[in-house]
Amino acid sequence: MKDINPAPGSNSFSAFWSELCAYAREGMAALRAMSWPMLLGCCLGLAFLITILPLAIMLFALVMLLRWASNSDDTSTDTEAANSSRSPQ
Repeated sequence: MKDINPAPGSNSFSAFWSELCAYAREGMAALRAMSWPMLLGCCLGLAFLITILPLAIMLFALVMLLRWASNSDDTSTDTEAANSSRSPQ
């Protein structure tokens, strides 16, 4: 019996490569059509996306993690204080 569902990755590599080359040609054509100031703006925007944005996201995550850690520490001391103020029965 013939399998009607092809295995993943059975597409030819040459089809993938030709699509990738077509995208690269379109990108190069777009770069050739840009003026120098627009090209500079695109380069600065790309540099921002590659360097500054991940740094800002990481610093934000670090601050949130530290804030969460300090809040969890405060709640444990509050709970201990509430438990110690109760009289034993």
